[in-house]
Amino acid sequence: MHSITTAADPHTSDMSQRMKVYSIQMGLRVVCIIGMVLIDNLVARIVLLLGAALLPWFAVMLANKGADRSQRAGSAYAPPQRTELPTAAEASERAPDPENVVVDAEYTVHSPRPELPRPPHTATRRN
Repeated sequence: MHSITTAADPHTSDMSQRMKVYSIQMGLRVVCIIGMVLIDNLVARIVLLLGAALLPWFAVMLANKGADRSQRAGSAYAPPQRTELPTAAEASERAPDPENVVVDAEYTVHSPRPELPRPPHTATRRN
């Protein structure tokens, strides 16, 4: 089946599959413990003892393998490269950029506009 996305499987299906694998391995461990009690062969008992002792570790490792998402490619944010500002010596050596030239000038205060004369008081105006 082809997939059109790189999205992970749903969490519920992932968990159910891992729980099935873990349950099968723990069931095999119970079989090893019961076989140790019932079988009278020393070599078989040692093999079953090793199986009963090591199966929990393998079961946990295989069950947790599904949670590892480090193999999938991601698109993490990469900040843009920093540009270093020139030192004072480097800035004075370069020719000025015509678009960013700062012109020094004097600050002048303009005189206020003259006020217009007030209209004359008339008899119709009420105040």
